[in-house]
Amino acid sequence: MTAGHVILSATDGQSACPRSVRRRLQAAWGPAPLANLTVAEGVNPESDLAGIDLVILCVCVDASTPAIREQIAMLHDAGIAVLALVETTGIDDPVYTHAGALVAPIDVDDHRLSAKVIALLHRQQEVRRLRQEVTVAHRFHGGLKGEIARMHDELQLAAMVQREFLPRQLPALMGVEFAALWRPAHYVSGDIYEVARLDDDHVGFFLADAVGHGVPAALMTMVISRSLTTKLITGSSYRILEPSEVLSRMNLDMIRRQGRTTRFATAVYGVINCRTRMMRLAGAGHPPPFLIGGDGVMRELETPGGLLGIFAEETYDQIEMPIAIGDRLLLYSDGFEQAFPDPRSDDYRRRLPTRRYEAEFLAASAAAQPEDVIQSIASRLDDQQGSLHQADDVTLLCMQAGPLVETPEVAAAGATRTAD
Repeated sequence: MTAGHVILSATDGQSACPRSVRRRLQAAWGPAPLANLTVAEGVNPESDLAGIDLVILCVCVDASTPAIREQIAMLHDAGIAVLALVETTGIDDPVYTHAGALVAPIDVDDHRLSAKVIALLHRQQEVRRLRQEVTVAHRFHGGLKGEIARMHDELQLAAMVQREFLPRQLPALMGVEFAALWRPAHYVSGDIYEVARLDDDHVGFFLADAVGHGVPAALMTMVISRSLTTKLITGSSYRILEPSEVLSRMNLDMIRRQGRTTRFATAVYGVINCRTRMMRLAGAGHPPPFLIGGDGVMRELETPGGLLGIFAEETYDQIEMPIAIGDRLLLYSDGFEQAFPDPRSDDYRRRLPTRRYEAEFLAASAAAQPEDVIQSIASRLDDQQGSLHQADDVTLLCMQAGPLVETPEVAAAGATRTAD
């Protein structure tokens, strides 16, 4: 144990007790003192307390109780141990122990007095070490708190930038309407969608899910968004690309952009002719879309095709089918597999994929408009236990085919084509 610094003082500042205690300790320790013993007239908030390990306080009979409590509390707050030497009649007074002092009778024998002082000095070494560690921890905590705040601001900005890649308004063309739900699990999402009018008759719709979570997956959606080519324009003419060709081009572009780390994604892309109501659809390892008929029957549309970004020779077959009035098409990300857990499951099983979302989709499809379907699903998500901490990003795109309604500009364009 390194030598400590002990202050000996009396509550009246004049008692001979401190000098007597010093002589007793010096006699008990012999020629090798275990601490520096200093007699002081008093210890107060204005005193220089730096380097002090222990204060031995001789309590006078007429000392004021509030003053004693205040003095001991001041030393306790400074991290300094206090040994109060009191008359035998006052040794049980809680004023000392409640304030944080060790109490001993003023006439305690020299060996016990020495043992108490040595024990307190040993304790103070550990207290001093712990206080230093706490100080360092507070310093690091302040730096960490600032770093977390900076990261929070950066992620908030990243979330705003990512939202800029989403369509501000979804097109409605000749009675075909769209609505979308996009919910990141955290700040940013690995899901992205697009709905764009391609010409007077056609609308293209797209949903992709970059494998992974957080910022890496979100950055991947930026690559996917830039790789989405839906038509080729040559001079004054254009050609709308088939869904299978769109996915093939995207696959090759993703592979070309990859560095040492392979990133891949699932996707589904479709085109609907809003005039003829013929739809073509292709998928790349994505959950099969649901087609809900006007009669309320729901069926899966299988879209075979491998993941994007893995094999350059991958091909994507497409399906073609008519869409009837009242039909609804639902494109969704696989986050829904964990969005509706069985409420009877334990915490582990609640994280396992389920197919409860199918029933939720079907129930929500009773709503009148696509936006109502989306709002219904959003409410059902909010009702789930743990919805504030969803396990994965969720995205849902709903297309509804209503009665054929031609806007004036579309009707005029159709008349021009007929005249030609």
